[in-house]
Amino acid sequence: MVNKRSHRVDDFLSAKRASDVEISMDGSKVAFMVSGTFKNFKEEFVSEIMTQSIKDEKERTFSRQGWMNFSPKFSPSGNKLAYLSKKEEEYRLLIYDFLKESDQEIVVEGEANDLQWADDKSLIVLIKDKDSLKEEKRNGNDAYFFEEEPRFDSLWMYESGSGFRRITSGKQIWEFDVNKDLVAAISSSLPFEWSWYEAEVSLIDLKDGKVKKIYSKKDRQVAKPRLSPDNKKVTFLESLWSDRGVNSGDILSIDIKSRKPKNLTEGNKESYSEVQWTSENEFYTLSDCEGAFSLSLFSDGKRKVLWSKYGSVHKPWSPSFSISKDKAVLSFESSRQPDEVILIDLKTKKEKILTGINKGLENCISYSSEKVKWNSKDGLEISGIFRTAGKNAPLMVIVHGGPTGNSKDSYMDLATLFISKGYSVFLPNYRGSTGRGRKFAELNLGDMGGKDLDDILSGIDYLIRTRGIDRKNIFIMGGSYGGFMSAWAITQTNIFKGAVSLFGISDWISFHGVSNLPTWDRIHYNEDPYKFDRFIKFSPLRYVDNVKTPVLLAHGIEDPYVPVGQYYQFYRALKEKGKDVRLLLFPREGHGFKERKHQEQFYSEVFKWLEDRS
Repeated sequence: MVNKRSHRVDDFLSAKRASDVEISMDGSKVAFMVSGTFKNFKEEFVSEIMTQSIKDEKERTFSRQGWMNFSPKFSPSGNKLAYLSKKEEEYRLLIYDFLKESDQEIVVEGEANDLQWADDKSLIVLIKDKDSLKEEKRNGNDAYFFEEEPRFDSLWMYESGSGFRRITSGKQIWEFDVNKDLVAAISSSLPFEWSWYEAEVSLIDLKDGKVKKIYSKKDRQVAKPRLSPDNKKVTFLESLWSDRGVNSGDILSIDIKSRKPKNLTEGNKESYSEVQWTSENEFYTLSDCEGAFSLSLFSDGKRKVLWSKYGSVHKPWSPSFSISKDKAVLSFESSRQPDEVILIDLKTKKEKILTGINKGLENCISYSSEKVKWNSKDGLEISGIFRTAGKNAPLMVIVHGGPTGNSKDSYMDLATLFISKGYSVFLPNYRGSTGRGRKFAELNLGDMGGKDLDDILSGIDYLIRTRGIDRKNIFIMGGSYGGFMSAWAITQTNIFKGAVSLFGISDWISFHGVSNLPTWDRIHYNEDPYKFDRFIKFSPLRYVDNVKTPVLLAHGIEDPYVPVGQYYQFYRALKEKGKDVRLLLFPREGHGFKERKHQEQFYSEVFKWLEDRS
């Protein structure tokens, strides 16, 4: 019998992630991207493309070594595989022909972000426009007027023999789906990050490149447009979201001729993250209900669940799947199984693990995970995950970001590192989280830091009553919105023994002025920020006199979403008030820490800081 070991930071950093999973239309092979959890100093974040035959499980790797390889797509016949590669400012389009066993490499002028096959001979590629002043800027003539030099992500068609041809111009395309000569897209008039929060569903004719808006909703976001096979309908996701690319909500459908929208999942208590059409009246969906993922078939408006399992589908912020001939593939993990690509027979419901990218973790302990439910202060039922390290263990409360994200069951993550260090972990999915339908995800509109904080605190009280948690030995931690919440919580309660707050907001007014997401806070607080009411009411900076909890702050210096000034302000206020505070800064890092040495240092400093206060 093999003795299982506790999770170490090295294990966490060696874990692999499979994503962008796609099955060929003939159902014979699967393609996916494999990436790690870090990048090395002065190097690119690298990844590779792999394919696997479903019949004989033969694997092949397609990638440019030392490059980030992403977005693998099979041609309709399955005879070709296209993907993109990036290294610094260079981009390549790679096409492999399985029949001829030959590679084709094409230089992309601009930043390529995504691709789809239009047919077996042509590709639609999403490319950011070139910087027309790039050479001048390199020579030091690099002053510019803020938000007056937009560079758009545009659609281009690539055809072998004739090269690239521009389809759209002067319109921002965030994501798209192509079927024959028609494209359904999420678009906006400007390309700035805040513009995405005001995006619309559009149709684009590949012949003339004209972009026609067919749907928009003030103060709600849209994502993942999908065309029906007959090009008569478009489905897409809609909800109130806090981050571009973090998309789970309701499924809406628009009849292209009448332009009438219909919510197909109105009032549903699940959050939908993907749709795949199979015929004019049928499509498959992936949804999450409090951590249980389901693949379902919608046929003539009726839903039939075909498969369901508790865990996490990758990418965790925007779960997806691919389907062909009653077989589905997706990247899945749970507390019992590390992340691997699995094949699901939707007729028999049998599963098969196709890959072994995380075999190196098989000697690590599989920590138990328990879904818990409690009633919040106002009586609303809230759920979360509790993972125990044993009786009398201190409790670490980990607050997820977003707020429209959620904490899921996983094999190895931040939570399991804390369990290995002897901490029980509580992961609350407070109101505003995904996994319980659009209505629940929108419940903290105009109230971020209000009842969602009540949800967290009432969950802690529940664990104290039912799991024997020591009230005097509780810590809190979170990043992004979780960073805001961990900073905010210690200004509203003294229950926590220590707080670790990562790249969060301390002052909503200054955040609105310097973040590249000023539309987000305006929408989520449902208020003009210059009325100063809610933006002041929920700013931790305004309540530093209340803080009695020791706090460790950590931030990336180059964060465009939550600029580092948010923690300079909070640190300075706490320090000058004589509070116990430290600020750990990471050069070259943005919204999160990617370099291996930085991650190692972060975990080392956190565990040492906690040990000194335990």
